[in-house]
Amino acid sequence: MKIGIDIDNTITHTTEMILHYARIFGEEQKLNTIPDLNYYYLEDVLGWDETTADLFLNTYLGTIYREMKPKEVAVETIKHLKQEHELILITSRNQNFQKVEQVTIDWLRQYDIPYDDLILNATPNMHHFSKLEVCLQHGVQLMIEDHHDLAAELSQAMPVILFDYPYNRHLSSDSIIRVSHWNEVLTWVNKLSP
Repeated sequence: MKIGIDIDNTITHTTEMILHYARIFGEEQKLNTIPDLNYYYLEDVLGWDETTADLFLNTYLGTIYREMKPKEVAVETIKHLKQEHELILITSRNQNFQKVEQVTIDWLRQYDIPYDDLILNATPNMHHFSKLEVCLQHGVQLMIEDHHDLAAELSQAMPVILFDYPYNRHLSSDSIIRVSHWNEVLTWVNKLSP
């Protein structure tokens, strides 16, 4: 089976690392640093304007991507999945951020995460792109994701294993399977495999 896997907040603890550096940046800039985790986008999570959020991301994103850690048993589970499945990493990380592709490849290599292909966002939208088109082009049959809008779109064409977060709890679909741990991912992939 061809499985698509998102990176941020799916393989990694991205939000925690972003909030760590947002607290440093916010205290320096005298901004709100108390997050509302019911939201996904930084502007909504912290109530920052878009210019401030962009300045923060341009300053810290490379460091965030380098320093974050994989979720518990994510690496082991992905290695196990790779033995029987083709894995395509599909991320909203945008190639327009300087060196993001190389930082991502280096991080995956550092943690020895196997994959067959890596697809980054190449659109003008710095934070989001439609993964459905990519999945259909590459014959992906199952997507592992966290983003609510992407999961809603993807679930119209394939099953989506969705990592549970406050910002995606409003989603409900017969094609969306909620998980909180990578052990559950392995169980569901085995159930969904032909």
